[in-house]
Amino acid sequence: MFFAAGCPTEPGLDKGKFAELSRVAQDLKTAISSGKLCEVTDTVLQRLASGTAALKDKTASTAERDLLAAYSHLLTTCQDGLLLCRSKTILTGFEFVPKGRIYVTQELDPLLEKYDLTVERHVYKPTGKYWKSISGDSIQVVREQIAFEIKNIESRENYN
Repeated sequence: MFFAAGCPTEPGLDKGKFAELSRVAQDLKTAISSGKLCEVTDTVLQRLASGTAALKDKTASTAERDLLAAYSHLLTTCQDGLLLCRSKTILTGFEFVPKGRIYVTQELDPLLEKYDLTVERHVYKPTGKYWKSISGDSIQVVREQIAFEIKNIESRENYN
């Protein structure tokens, strides 16, 4: 008992610091639950990015650092989702891209392994070159990951 009384305790989670980030997460949650991931604007992501940047050197506890890391990871996942959404329209007007497929550009390559997306290889007959595509439903995989990360953040905020 003497030992415990003499040990300083680490400060908990100051929810006020994270109020703006929490509002952004709720905006994202609403968009995700209504199936509108592709309609999330750059403004929402900018709010998330600036909010995480503003708290970078202002975390006072492990709980705050962990929560900030969770928000940073959410930002990255949302950026990945929007990249997939934007890529869905690339080259869709060309006959060689099958309907409902997303042409895999170099920009998308890192996401294939990160989210374990199933890839189809195709041959562009005029040149004999191979190219890759993923299902347009791949966006759902990232949407589910975003929803999971938001739940994780809410659990952290409510636990502390």
